[in-house]
Amino acid sequence: MSAGAAAGTPPALREEGNPRPMRDAVAWVVGGSGSLGRAVADALAAAGARVVVSSRHAGNRWAAREGQGAWPHSALELDLSAGARVNRAAREIEERCGRIDLLVNCSAAPIFGDFLALTDEQWDAVLQAKLLGYMRTMRAVLPGMAERRAGAIVNISGRGGRQPTPAHLPGSCANAAVNVLTKGLADAYAPYGIRINAIAPGPIDTPRHHEIADSNAQLKSAASRRLPPVGRLGAPQDIADAVLFLAGPSAAFISGITLPVDGGGTATV
Repeated sequence: MSAGAAAGTPPALREEGNPRPMRDAVAWVVGGSGSLGRAVADALAAAGARVVVSSRHAGNRWAAREGQGAWPHSALELDLSAGARVNRAAREIEERCGRIDLLVNCSAAPIFGDFLALTDEQWDAVLQAKLLGYMRTMRAVLPGMAERRAGAIVNISGRGGRQPTPAHLPGSCANAAVNVLTKGLADAYAPYGIRINAIAPGPIDTPRHHEIADSNAQLKSAASRRLPPVGRLGAPQDIADAVLFLAGPSAAFISGITLPVDGGGTATV
């Protein structure tokens, strides 16, 4: 692989033909206790990464697996609503593992309902978990990545950022903002060898998707149970595969995009 093609890819991820393309990369998966976060973390570990997961419930979810030779190498309980806590978590990971090569933001606040019934507190909870939470984790890791002149960040947003549904407007607004933040930071930090991209999942077969569908159905939305053109719901592994692609050497010339992984369901070009 040429030096140019490898730009923005951490050294541990650059080896051509490596059967474990994430070998020895240090990956921090934020929101690792949810369905998508678990799939992403499993996929990264299978690809050879040293995985650290964090979430508000990480200790309960993963404590039994620590010290057994399986990932995660560390599990951190972390509330994203305070920058100081996020900064401490990033420092702890860097102290334990030496660096952070890859950040995957995969958190959410599952709050759905009619627009007029949603409270200010509910809107704030969604923005804290998604937009502001992602902002804080990126702010915590970017200085170290910039100093090493290598790194990758993948933000999980959502199709609602481009195609909102009535029952999920707080999340849709947060997703749209995440997409904008992703592009802005990607352009700002590309000269430092850092690639930042987003993934916008469509309907993925998880409990959260079915909650949104039920809420849309109550609001008589046509989006309640519609399958995407491929004729099936997505699987968490579909998102994990997209993360592996965007984080790895095959995407070394891709930065600042929002990749729809939605079975063709987004009705825009």
